[in-house]
Amino acid sequence: MWEHNLAIQQPFGVSVFGSALIKASPDLFSIVATVSRLEQKPSDAFANARKGAQSVAEFLRKSRVPEIGSSRISLSQEFRYVGGETKFVGYRAKIAFNIILRELDRVEELLTGLVDAGANELNSTSFQTNRLKELRAEVRRMAVAAAREKALIYCEAAGVELGPVLHIEDVNPNVLQGRGEGHVRREPVVDNDLDKQPLDPGSIDIGAAVLIGFKIQGKQ
Repeated sequence: MWEHNLAIQQPFGVSVFGSALIKASPDLFSIVATVSRLEQKPSDAFANARKGAQSVAEFLRKSRVPEIGSSRISLSQEFRYVGGETKFVGYRAKIAFNIILRELDRVEELLTGLVDAGANELNSTSFQTNRLKELRAEVRRMAVAAAREKALIYCEAAGVELGPVLHIEDVNPNVLQGRGEGHVRREPVVDNDLDKQPLDPGSIDIGAAVLIGFKIQGKQ
C-alpha cells in the first residue's frame, strides 16, 4: 500500500517556494589564456614559454586590449602512463594571462589571435556583466513577489486570509538549473515567464529562490 510523507508536522500557516530567473545580456568577456611549453630541461621550458608569452603580449598590445591582469608563471614535472608504467616526460612551464574584453564583437578575433600568437591553452572563457549585484537584487525581489502571489492563490482557494510573513529562507538558486536523466538537460522550472525575455546566445542566467512562511489570519 502506498503511503505519503507529506503530513505537516508543525502547522503554522502557509509555506511557499518562490523563484525567478533573469537572462542578462553580458557587457564583458573574461578569458585566461596560457602559454604552455614542455621540455626536458626546466631552463628550456621557461625559455620557450617566455618566448611564446612575449608573442602573446605583443599581439595584445597591437590589438589594444587594455585590461590584462598579471601573468602567472608555474613549472611542474609531467608524467604519462605508458605501457603499464608511469614515465617522466619532461618539465612543463606555464605563463598565464588574465584578460578582460569589453568589445564583445571582437571575441572571436581575440581567441583566434591568442592561439595564433602562441597561447595553446584557453583555460577559462566566460561572458560576464558589471551589473551582477544590481541584477541579483532585482531577481531576489522577483522571487519574493512570486512566493507571495502563490501564497495568495492558495489562501484564496482555501477560503482564508493571508497574514504577515513569519519566516524567510534563502534557497540556493542552483535548484533552478535544469536537470534530467543522464546527460539530458531540461529547461529550468521557475515562476517568472522566460519566454518574454530577449534571446541572447551569450546571456547570463541569474537566479534566485526563496522559501517563505506566512501566517493565516482567518477565514475570508
